[in-house]
Amino acid sequence: MNGKLFGVGVGPGDPELLTLKALKIIRDAKVIAVPDSGGETCASLEIVSGAIDVSKKDILKLHMPMTKDSRALDDCHDEAARAVTAKLDMGYDVAFLTLGDPTVYSTYMYIHRRVAEAGYETRIAAGVPSFCAAAARLNVSLCEGSQPLHVIPAAYQDESWPLLKGTKVLMKPGREFADVQRQLKQYGLLDKAVMIERCGMEGERVCRSLKDIDEIESYSSIIIVKE
Repeated sequence: MNGKLFGVGVGPGDPELLTLKALKIIRDAKVIAVPDSGGETCASLEIVSGAIDVSKKDILKLHMPMTKDSRALDDCHDEAARAVTAKLDMGYDVAFLTLGDPTVYSTYMYIHRRVAEAGYETRIAAGVPSFCAAAARLNVSLCEGSQPLHVIPAAYQDESWPLLKGTKVLMKPGREFADVQRQLKQYGLLDKAVMIERCGMEGERVCRSLKDIDEIESYSSIIIVKE
């Protein structure tokens, strides 16, 4: 009997934000899969390790390069799906850890679709999205009444996003920070923007003014623009 693939959202960084469902799936799974971008540590695995002992788990590292090359990404996703299904064929359940929630800009979904299309059982365990944790950290609401909420991947934003009405969340603005900063200034939104780096993690930084920041130190950053 084949195992099942679980996409497990581990939240933005604080182990206390792991859901009971996530902890149960991770405890029960034989294999823990994590994306590997070539760094020394894996943030999602560090978060889980802060809550439960995973030292006896089979850790499956899946190569996920930081690139926009669609062909290279397809090849990596295909290879990762093959590695996961090999474990499923052995009857092992696989818990694929992903930061935040698996359904929000997560690499996991590319693997999920491939594995599901191959006929295996797949399930998703929701996690706390990073922008919700960031708003909670700031003690503010993201939207009220009829206000819309726009969640924008900074790496793919265009010049029109500052014109959107309502609250705007820019995910992972790292390399595009200078461009985002210019756009905020151009549309008079610089004073309405707040940034959080590594929310809930060691080294967390809250920047309530983006005027004098030259660059972002962490990939795990969020900018909230609330009008």
